[in-house]
Amino acid sequence: MKPVHYQPHVLYRMAQRTIERQQIEVAIREPHITLPTLDRRRSRAMRKFGTRTLDVIYEDRGRYVMVITAAWLKSEDRKVWPNEHSD
Repeated sequence: MKPVHYQPHVLYRMAQRTIERQQIEVAIREPHITLPTLDRRRSRAMRKFGTRTLDVIYEDRGRYVMVITAAWLKSEDRKVWPNEHSD
């Protein structure tokens, strides 16, 4: 896997949202689903951890991956998940 770099803003948000680097890297490396963002310049990886779903927006910058933001999806956001019952 390419090295993962983090924008300063996402490090602040990770601390606020209790998200670990390892969780983000697993979500990027082994997502349950990956979607393009609306502008198609970035990717959106989603990965379940227990009963929670981690949503990671990142850019592939050639030699490394830049994490833009990460958040736990709220239950009302799960409509983006194609099959709520799969793990």
